[in-house]
Amino acid sequence: MLGEGDSLAWSEPVYRLHGFEPGDVVPSTALMLAHCHREDRAALEAVLRAAPVPGGDGSSVRYRLLDTAGTERSVLAVLAPGVDPRHGHRSADGDGRPAPDHDGAPAADGAVHDGRPAERLGMLIDLGAEIGATAARRADDMLAAAIASREVIDQAKGAAMLAYGLDGEAAFEFLRWHSEHLNVKVRGVAERLLRSLPGRPADRDPRDVLDAALADLGVVPGTARDLTGHGDGPTLPASLTVRHVTEGRAVVAHLEGEVDAATAPTLVAGLSEALKAVPPRGTLVVDGSGLLRLGPVAALHIARLRRRAENAGVQLRVVPPRGGRPEMRPEVGGTSM
Repeated sequence: MLGEGDSLAWSEPVYRLHGFEPGDVVPSTALMLAHCHREDRAALEAVLRAAPVPGGDGSSVRYRLLDTAGTERSVLAVLAPGVDPRHGHRSADGDGRPAPDHDGAPAADGAVHDGRPAERLGMLIDLGAEIGATAARRADDMLAAAIASREVIDQAKGAAMLAYGLDGEAAFEFLRWHSEHLNVKVRGVAERLLRSLPGRPADRDPRDVLDAALADLGVVPGTARDLTGHGDGPTLPASLTVRHVTEGRAVVAHLEGEVDAATAPTLVAGLSEALKAVPPRGTLVVDGSGLLRLGPVAALHIARLRRRAENAGVQLRVVPPRGGRPEMRPEVGGTSM
């Protein structure tokens, strides 16, 4: 759009942005100011009536436009340098290049050529429409990502329900707890579980597969993971009790039942309470002789307990299940219990 003096020439989109149909009104600087929010009017008028600066980059102003219905829009008026009306070239550049073709914008007084003021070229951009389109695209992308994430989490919940005998709510809490304690997003935990299932031997207990997958999430790359023993074919769902007793300067935490990913929260909470009960420079004994099953996630949390005990100046001893290994000594990363 070109403007000369106080008169303007609008493109169709600029008419409609103001609430008019093309030809309804005669565009002018005064009309633009009348449709500008009163608090923004002075800034807009300063740009509209400013003379173009030779060699300059033009000017711009953001303001609130009120259309004929009173709807407020956030717009940006951008004015280019003056254009010589005799040749349709940028008067400031003098390089003979034709002025670009832009959609609607305000005009302002410019330099005089043969008694005529220089025309101004400009654009009027509806920021709300631009922002809205961007926001809509982002919302679509976020919705697609959320749907994909939900599907992955739902599938992992199903795997946990099948492997550990959980209901839907408990299965999600299962994922959330491991997410928190492994410092991995819930979707990351879900994806790791799902990647572990294809190709597993048909006769392998799915708990072994999922336990190992969760234990691997806490392993520092390049370090060994100690796989502990477990009993044969316990009935689902697994249960675990942790009770501790004080014996002099030692606290003995007795574990009974099964340790797997589903009972890991009980294991962590019980051992944390037992550690708190140990006197300074005392000993914590983790007695697993009563366990029927000790899945690989136990190694992860025992290793973390070991570091906490060392930091507290407490000696840690582990009594394995009958027929199990003497101790679990994996070096694994992640946060403490």
